[in-house]
Amino acid sequence: MLRRLLGKVESGRFCRALAGMQAGWQFEVGYRTFAKSGVQVGGQVSYGGKKYTVHIEGSKSYCSCKDYMSRKVPCKHIAFVAMAELAHYAAERSAHRQVQEVRSL
Repeated sequence: MLRRLLGKVESGRFCRALAGMQAGWQFEVGYRTFAKSGVQVGGQVSYGGKKYTVHIEGSKSYCSCKDYMSRKVPCKHIAFVAMAELAHYAAERSAHRQVQEVRSL
């Protein structure tokens, strides 16, 4: 599901998300749950004093940035969260651990 979402991201925004990973953008997970439609994840992307709320649930995604709000297509923040989650899953698998659900209280 996350890989499919990344396939919908325009190349310029994809590259900016990769640059964000290199620049040390942070994703604070608010929730991560597993459903039939795939992982559902949401939280805050922060960098340079800016914060954006991102949610990915199945084939649907949302970001609080102006770009997403005006265009309604995946932005660099959504791409960043998808990449960060894929990296998290890869790290957990390589450590032979089960990926944990995170639920906000």
